[in-house]
Amino acid sequence: MGHRRAWTVVLALTWGLRLTAAPAGAYEPSPDDYSPYAPSGFFVFDWSGYYAGGHLGAAAAEAEATEAIFPNNPLLFQATTLGNSENSVTGGVQAGWQRQFGKLVAGVEAGFNLLGFDDTELSPIVPGLARSVQVSNIFTLTGRVGYAEGRWLAYIKGGLANGEVDIEHRQLSTDITTSSNDRETGWTAGLGVDYALTPNLFLGVEYNLVHFRANVVPPPIPDTQFDNLDVTIQNVVVRLNYRFNPCCAWPGPGRP
Repeated sequence: MGHRRAWTVVLALTWGLRLTAAPAGAYEPSPDDYSPYAPSGFFVFDWSGYYAGGHLGAAAAEAEATEAIFPNNPLLFQATTLGNSENSVTGGVQAGWQRQFGKLVAGVEAGFNLLGFDDTELSPIVPGLARSVQVSNIFTLTGRVGYAEGRWLAYIKGGLANGEVDIEHRQLSTDITTSSNDRETGWTAGLGVDYALTPNLFLGVEYNLVHFRANVVPPPIPDTQFDNLDVTIQNVVVRLNYRFNPCCAWPGPGRP
């Protein structure tokens, strides 16, 4: 009789374990499966926090203005577009803060960028007149909004840009110059993709467009004038950011 009771208890426990066990072939969550919408037992990745880092890449810059001679004489009047352009290496630093809401990520970022735009061109309608344009030391302040999918984040950005723009006109025959050196405020827009290498490190690629409009000083030649100078800079950079307060990996609902 005692043996029969023992076997009854064993069979009951076995049947109970079979009812509570996961079905055959059930998916086992991986500790590396980061997703804001993961079910119970999954780890969750979150992009929220403060970060800072650096960037390095290539830039293409152009500066254009309409040049006119004898603007008050209909018989002698001529006008053309004089452009300066140059490609260069670019690099700098950035720092920001962002917050994740579901799969939406929003934040702000400040950046500083250096580039080597320094080009001189001869006027096509005024013999012996050269114009030099130099742009450097660009500061940006942008808002960012993006879409997160686990360790991937795609985003767009836009805001203000402020850069140093130097313009010089030189009459080659006399070496007389007129110049201006001002910080100009314009706008910037861009887009990019980040990938989280670890909870602290983000590696990404970003494209930016920056635009300034600068006042042009009159050249040292009578009856010659220029409209405002439009400066356009495009760059593609690789970015590496470090997050100071990682909060992105923790047990999902149902984990202790």
